[in-house]
Parts: sequence; C-alpha cells; structure tokens
Amino acid sequence: MTTATTRRPVAPAVRIARVAILIALSAVGALIKIPSPVGTVAFDAAPAFVAAFAFTMPEAALVAFLGHLFTAATSGFPLTVPVHLIVAAMMVVAVLAGGWLASRVNLWLGVVVAVVVNAVVAPLVLVPMFGWGFFIGSLVALLVGAVANVAVGVIVARALAAAGLAETPTK
Repeated sequence: MTTATTRRPVAPAVRIARVAILIALSAVGALIKIPSPVGTVAFDAAPAFVAAFAFTMPEAALVAFLGHLFTAATSGFPLTVPVHLIVAAMMVVAVLAGGWLASRVNLWLGVVVAVVVNAVVAPLVLVPMFGWGFFIGSLVALLVGAVANVAVGVIVARALAAAGLAETPTK
C-alpha cells in the first residue's frame, strides 16, 4: 500500500478508464441475481465496494448508484423508478460509510458498517411505504447479498493494495 506522502497523482484518463471498468463490472454483476422477494439483490455493488476500499469515494458513489439502477432495470423496476432511486441513494450511503471507516478507522469496522447499512438500515427507509412485512421478508436476502458484495470488494481491494494499485490505503 502507498502512504499519503508517497502517493502519486492519478491521471484523469486513468481515473475515467478505471471508473468505466468498474461501472461495466457493476452492470455485469447486476445480471448475477441473489434470490429475493423483490428480485433486485445482485452482485452490482461489489465493484462499488472495490472503489470504496481501494480508490476514491466519488468513484465509489457513482458506481454504487448506477449499479443499483442496472439491477433494478434488469428486474423491471419492481418497486417503481422513484423508489429505486431512493434505494440507489442508500447504496451510496452504505458504500461511502464503509469506505470512509475503512480508510480512517479500520477495514473490518468499515465492512461491518457497510453490511449493516446495506442490509438493515437501507430497507428501514422503505418501511413507511411497504411495511414491516416487506422489511422482514427481504432481510435474509439483503444480508446474504451485502455480505457477498462486501466480501468480494474486500478481496479485490486487498489484492489491488498488495499489487500497489490501490489509491487509498485501508487501516
């Protein structure tokens, strides 16, 4: 891993290419569904967690937001477009919270917070619209999806860090 004092600036073309690759991987991940009552739990968030744990928060936020929209689109927007925009925004919150804590405090705290925000806090936002039955019915699938996506993100981010390709170190 690099430190703040030895970090080299990343060329804009490299950053754009990196984000494009992560968005493309997120679109592919959106096609790999995890069975759930809603049908929008997928591997779309793994590239966003890679970005959060290895690169920058703006990159992670963009990949997370678009990733959920890809998943929702390939599922036919089962909760309506406005609700999926809310879910996409909550994905951004989960990714940013996990990434921020991983870089500032500890990777494993970031992992736990990312999973909890993604699988528990985010669906709580939808309780006023869909009720507690929706929350309870979605909880297991969301937990499985969150753990799987975050785990892939950590594994890839650590491999990038070991290869000296990570832009932001995790603690």
